[in-house]
Amino acid sequence: MSKNPSSIPQAIRLMIGGRVFAQGELNSPASAAEVQQALDAARQKFGHALCLCRRQPLKLQVRLREATYHLAVWPNEGPMHDSECAFFRDELLGTSNDVTQARRPADQNANTPHALVTQPEHRPYRALMGQPKAQAAPISPARQPTTQDAPSTETAQAARRSISLSVPGQRAFEDTKHRPLNLQKLAMGLWEEAELCRWHPAWRRDWGRARYQLQQVAKTLLVNDAPLDEFMFVPRPYRESAQEQINAEWAGFTGSLQRRGAGAPGLRMLIAPVRSLSVPPNRPPVMHLRHLRNPIGVSDAAMEFLHIACRAPLRQLQANDNLDRAQRASATKLNVEGYNKNNPEVMGFFLVEGGTRGAVYARAAWLMNVHPRSFIPANSPNTVMLVDALLDRGHAFDRLLADVPPMKKTAPDWLVRHVIGPDGKPVARAALDVLDRGATPEYLQARQAMAKALADKGVPTWYWVPQGSWRERRVPPLPPTDEQPSAEAAQILKDIGEAADCDFQFGHSPRFAT
Repeated sequence: MSKNPSSIPQAIRLMIGGRVFAQGELNSPASAAEVQQALDAARQKFGHALCLCRRQPLKLQVRLREATYHLAVWPNEGPMHDSECAFFRDELLGTSNDVTQARRPADQNANTPHALVTQPEHRPYRALMGQPKAQAAPISPARQPTTQDAPSTETAQAARRSISLSVPGQRAFEDTKHRPLNLQKLAMGLWEEAELCRWHPAWRRDWGRARYQLQQVAKTLLVNDAPLDEFMFVPRPYRESAQEQINAEWAGFTGSLQRRGAGAPGLRMLIAPVRSLSVPPNRPPVMHLRHLRNPIGVSDAAMEFLHIACRAPLRQLQANDNLDRAQRASATKLNVEGYNKNNPEVMGFFLVEGGTRGAVYARAAWLMNVHPRSFIPANSPNTVMLVDALLDRGHAFDRLLADVPPMKKTAPDWLVRHVIGPDGKPVARAALDVLDRGATPEYLQARQAMAKALADKGVPTWYWVPQGSWRERRVPPLPPTDEQPSAEAAQILKDIGEAADCDFQFGHSPRFAT
């Protein structure tokens, strides 16, 4: 977790025709001739190239198209690649099993042939389709922007994907090509495209990093024909040394909401962690946001929607507020039953407008529980504990978002990558399922059907049924990684089999079937 994310692609190597290249060299004009020569040798002598992203080398296809060699994923081996590798593909996440012929915008005018590859996509949530992804620069938290990557204003504008957003109280934006999204779908799509639903053990992430990733995605989108990055505000992390800058940025944002007339921007989008919700008597509800000194009001319609669609985050806000009060009162109160240090953070998404005297009001709002340190969506304290365990034990994993009822889900909530399966053999990924002891038989049957469908694809399921008080609760052993010594991995599998609150199976667990 201490490694800088920008170092990951440079660390991944390829063996092509007996020569070793960094993955970053495949799209470099300076290396194009050498790479093409090596690919020709690889095709003639070996019939394939090798990716060294994992301990066990993985084959890559060498294809010839229009007098240029291209690398492609070996059939059915996409999920076996490191999740930060350019050749990683996973059909469970809705990604393709091939490397498409697509250049970055900065390379579109280059005349030198490249060994073209794409960055990995992780977008099981399909809310942000818009125009094809290939028109925009791939977004990855491991890839820092450089001056060479920056396209011209005209190119960047043309590369943006168009999205239609429905706004309460306004006529639907006329767009015959795309179905309008509501704020919830836009928020979930942004979170996923910003790569805030997955983790690699070499990453670091705080609110500043999460903010940067959201801003990078916003630069690729048009929402109702307006560039999203021009009307989206995400506060920078609060620091006393940056207090004046934060206040100035907020003043600029609120000032823009006060403008009237034909050139006024209208509603703007605000994304920030929420500290608390207060409902004064005979006055509109108020959200207090982290990193900002000024609260925002919430319209009655927005509040009514939150009570219907965001009941868990609203309860979490109350729990977090109670915990904050206990922390301020006395540190010893944190040890009493009922105060849980694993509370999720609540993330707020708002469509806001200006009021009198610089006030800000949310016409639409949506809330989402996230892990307080990695910002991965985590619905409950149990899932916060699960994410903590995955982080501490060095796993790469994904959180798969869905806005369908639990009974209708066809994909797991969590995938952990590159582990040893229950039969002692390496698997590319395993599902993680956190079950409630009070779950209905219908819910358990739906999860069992999902586990069976995953087993048919070679994906085992790890089950956890949390029990005991919060003070005593611990995450049981997770599936061992495929890089652990065999004896250690075997012992972990044995510990899982003997644990009372977990199981690891291909298919449903007989122990937790009822």
